Amino acid sequence: MKQVILLLILGIIAPKLQAQVSNEDILGTSAEGVSEETFENWLQIQSNPIDINRVDYEFLSGLGILSTIQLKAFFDYRKSFGPFVSIYELQSIPELSLEVLKKLAPFVTCGQEINSIGRDLRLAKSWVLLRISQTLEEKKGFSPPTKTSIVRYADSPVKSLLRYKYANPKNLSIGFTIEKDEGENNWTDFTSFHVQIQNKGILKNLIAGDYQLQMGQGLATGGGFSLGKSAETILFTRKPTLGGRPYTSTLESGFFRGVLTNFQWRKWQGLSFISRVSRDANQLEPDSLGVVNVSSLQTSGFHRTTSEIADRNALLETNLGGGFSYQSEFSRVGMMLHYTYFDKSLLKANKTYNQYEFAGFQNILLSFYYNYTLSFAQVFGEITRSSSGGYGAVLGALGSLNRRWDMSLLFRKFTPDFHSFYGNAFSENTRNINETGIYWGIKFMPSRRWQWTAYVDYFYFPWYKYLVDKPRTQGFETLLKLSYQPSKLSRISGQLRLENKEENFSWKESYIENNKTKTRTITEVTPRYRWTFNSYYTHKLTSNISIQSRVSGSAFKFQKQNATNGWAVSQDAKWNKGAWSFAMRIAYFSTQDYDNRQYTYEQDVQYAFSFPAYYGRGWRYYSVLSYDINKNLTFWLRWSRTDYINQETVGSGLDEIPVPHRSDVKAQIRWVF
Repeated sequence: MKQVILLLILGIIAPKLQAQVSNEDILGTSAEGVSEETFENWLQIQSNPIDINRVDYEFLSGLGILSTIQLKAFFDYRKSFGPFVSIYELQSIPELSLEVLKKLAPFVTCGQEINSIGRDLRLAKSWVLLRISQTLEEKKGFSPPTKTSIVRYADSPVKSLLRYKYANPKNLSIGFTIEKDEGENNWTDFTSFHVQIQNKGILKNLIAGDYQLQMGQGLATGGGFSLGKSAETILFTRKPTLGGRPYTSTLESGFFRGVLTNFQWRKWQGLSFISRVSRDANQLEPDSLGVVNVSSLQTSGFHRTTSEIADRNALLETNLGGGFSYQSEFSRVGMMLHYTYFDKSLLKANKTYNQYEFAGFQNILLSFYYNYTLSFAQVFGEITRSSSGGYGAVLGALGSLNRRWDMSLLFRKFTPDFHSFYGNAFSENTRNINETGIYWGIKFMPSRRWQWTAYVDYFYFPWYKYLVDKPRTQGFETLLKLSYQPSKLSRISGQLRLENKEENFSWKESYIENNKTKTRTITEVTPRYRWTFNSYYTHKLTSNISIQSRVSGSAFKFQKQNATNGWAVSQDAKWNKGAWSFAMRIAYFSTQDYDNRQYTYEQDVQYAFSFPAYYGRGWRYYSVLSYDINKNLTFWLRWSRTDYINQETVGSGLDEIPVPHRSDVKAQIRWVF
């Protein structure tokens, strides 16, 4: 009876859920401050949807789409009515609005999908993706060398990607990625692979090859999708314990290479992992004993010039670890040990801000984490200690006060001598070190049409930082976003953010010495402020055409100095019909300096992303065309161009283009079989 009712309503519900939702709509934020790794991890989840009949509370909450009340409603429904027969059945849950379901749809599948005879339609599936891209104008790195400038890139300006994946949603995944950046001389410059087996008796998860690991709040291992501070002020405050996941990204750092196993017996889980991977590092000159050390780890993944090639695979890194946890339906508590060893000693530059940085061959992390879910709230935390004696701690809570109000609160503390190479916990700094902070987020939904989100974050840095020549500095950040949906076809949103930090500010001062006027540089740590504003209007003109208008602006100043500013305006249009889809943009931007660069998300080919920083003055255009050649073969083509006003070149160094414009093309084809 359940299947018959569902079949009757599929024709009504399906078109609504299949409506396209942009990446930015799902992320709930502008692209500013979102790392490349975050987008890559998010795309990995999209390319491997989760089965709503198998997903647990931890993973589903980690998507950052469902509130605590909505999560409880989902699992209560599944427990009461049994397995879902289709993702469209989710609309039977009153707490899940159509907008929420649109955001959730790209991430989920259903192992019970039905047809007229009730067979499984989501059998094992493979796909191959090939992508090539290139900048059309010649960069300096590809021009002939001169007597005064001989350093050049090693090979052609073509960037290529080949990716294969076989996925059975129940228990098996196999895949590999082969990538070459522009200027590199080997089309297999970066290769990644994995084999994953799941749900075989007590064997919950086995990965051989490349993988990421996310446990607790990410203090020891935080290799997963999480936005941190964003316009989604509640759900991304907490990180889920996802365990091990195959790594399919093109980023050439931040992953393990080896074997991970995860066993489950009743409510107990045990996890172990081993990894040996060569990493790019900046090698120092041999010391008096002929020993070679490294000064820093390189994460760009570029191997185009002689110096970049010399840094390639310069450091062999070994990681060992394991732990156990006890998990019930809505709670988990666990411990983990993580050991890292380098075959060369890591020695940072002799700078004051590096005094507490890691130095040596090995690091050990011991971590304790927990989370507990009530009917309306979640409490969570992690405390981790490194072998240096430093520690990190994240403690927080989030929940739904009622159907209209959500709130989150988080405290974190990372001592200056806390060292974690794979940590990615909630923080202001890009790394979990030298920081104390407290964050408060709120979301108010007075009706289905209105939504108001805000946060306030205070942070304190006890020791010196890069470009901050003073200990015990502090700052704050606050955001306010208002969204209004006057109809199902339109949406309006505005967001204002203020950030205040203490940083170095330098200026020239004149003085007289021996009856001569001289100048000297004075550097002082002083507060600096940055205001940013983003707004957009989206409207669906017809069933096939939609438009979006966007305005953004910013202002930047140091205390007692004049402010600089920048702004951008853009117009987007999208069209799709049958096998064809087309999107385009025209934008104008004007910024006084790089501090006022404007970030705006751009649509790209599938499983790719683009969020360039507009700065200077000029025009930006792009278009994306896709065509389903047949049910198994899809082709994409993207073109973009930036024309600058009042400047003669684009870029700097080996990336300099000797004309005031830059054009890029990208082609992609995907075969599903």
